[in-house]
Amino acid sequence: MMTELRRRAEAKQMIPNAAVEASRSIIIGVSVDVVWRLLTDVSKWPRWYGYLKGARLDGKFASGTALTYGGFFKHRLRIAIIEPGKLVMLYGTMAGYTGITRWDIRNLAKGKTEVTFNESSDGPLIGFLYGNASLGRHLEWWLLAVKVEAERLAR
Repeated sequence: MMTELRRRAEAKQMIPNAAVEASRSIIIGVSVDVVWRLLTDVSKWPRWYGYLKGARLDGKFASGTALTYGGFFKHRLRIAIIEPGKLVMLYGTMAGYTGITRWDIRNLAKGKTEVTFNESSDGPLIGFLYGNASLGRHLEWWLLAVKVEAERLAR
């Protein structure tokens, strides 16, 4: 299953017909560089978004590097693709579920940045345990935390 997930993520594809899917975007009032540094500094994620406790990157923020976070249920991810300042594709597992995450970062006029966070997850009963609305809320909270921290760093 991980080989298939990796292949899809490397092809910039989400999980087809995933049981749970969501996409959210936010405009942040800082440059792409500030947002990129924040997103790629994995060890500091828990400081500005507590859900990501124990976040750890096993090496450089680069394709193939493992990334983990979480408490009792550990999210175990790998970075599939990085286009610096533009795109990150991640794939992995958590408690038997699989997922692909995509971050799109876009430079806007007047020093602003748009970040779009897409996620698709699949696995037994995931739609009953954690549906599209729950995932959407999580993405919104995560993006709001990114915005608040990025704008704080730029002050």
